[in-house]
Amino acid sequence: MVCVNYDDALAYAAWLGTVTGKAYRLPTEAEWEYAARGVAHQKAARFWGDERASACAYANVADAELRSALDVTNDPDRFFGCSDGHAYTAPVGSFKPNDYGLYDMLGNVWQWTVDCWNDNYDKASTDGTAATTGDCGLRVQRGGSWDVDPWGVRSGIRLRDGTGNRNTDSGFRLAGTL
Repeated sequence: MVCVNYDDALAYAAWLGTVTGKAYRLPTEAEWEYAARGVAHQKAARFWGDERASACAYANVADAELRSALDVTNDPDRFFGCSDGHAYTAPVGSFKPNDYGLYDMLGNVWQWTVDCWNDNYDKASTDGTAATTGDCGLRVQRGGSWDVDPWGVRSGIRLRDGTGNRNTDSGFRLAGTL
């Protein structure tokens, strides 16, 4: 799902909870990053490792498909040197999962987290809970998207966005509360 703002994502989580009888929520920024990194590549920029040529097997990224659709003939560093088969968004689950079995953790769409925006981690919790101070009119999105250059599709990337903004490259995933 794309073109959803922060409030839309919260409303969907609440709706899903009433339908299923289970508690759902947006993940914290720390939870999201832990899940995105996977086990095998905790120190790498991406859960598949740092090999850029492997990106198109694992994520929908700015690649040869997007480059062709945009008719860009210069700026090769703006694109991954592979083809993932999708110029824009891709259906969920189109690529290999990380070693936790999670699909689409990087690329495809930026994913909302529940954290308020802070410029750095100076006031971040040490237990993985959400940042509830800072600029709460802005929230953190993670993971990059289909139109982000190779530098931006990585586990540590952060984007701040206004809670009311709807973008063609913004979406969400939910966490279940046990």
